[in-house]
Amino acid sequence: MKQVIIKRDQSKIIPFELLESRRLDVVLVGENAEVEIVGLLMAKGERQTALEVYITHAALNTKSNVNVRAVLTGKSKFDFRGNVKIEKGAKGADAYLRSDVLLFDEAKMGDDTPALEILEPDVKAGHAATIGKVDENMLFYLMSRGLSRKQAERLLVEGFMEPILDKIRNPKHEIRNKF
Repeated sequence: MKQVIIKRDQSKIIPFELLESRRLDVVLVGENAEVEIVGLLMAKGERQTALEVYITHAALNTKSNVNVRAVLTGKSKFDFRGNVKIEKGAKGADAYLRSDVLLFDEAKMGDDTPALEILEPDVKAGHAATIGKVDENMLFYLMSRGLSRKQAERLLVEGFMEPILDKIRNPKHEIRNKF
């Protein structure tokens, strides 16, 4: 478990490639503290991976944004649990959880459970998730333009991952280079 404390007026981006199951705890303890967590997962074979993210808003005008994208092939499986707690007195907090999963073969999304515990009425909080198989019509279209199936799949995966890769500011960042 890794805990990150964000203090007054601090802003932090936490990019990661999910290589193994993990838990991340973030506490926004100072006014105007912000965190953005962006993660990528590519799993194949029978790999099972889980991510748990716990964010606590404990001060005024804090902001959190969690955006995780996964591409699963073979019989791999991914579980995502995102938990946001907005403490009493954390007026103006803004929290968002999002997970998007692209499935190939027999891969499946396991548990995708967002949890929002809101103890302050003057806040904004939300969550979203998309889970789907690769669209065969999109693959057919790309293949009708001369791409092999493998090239078409790669192009779709790159397009799916690009919004997260764009969040990683340094183009030499090792996560960007792996995808």
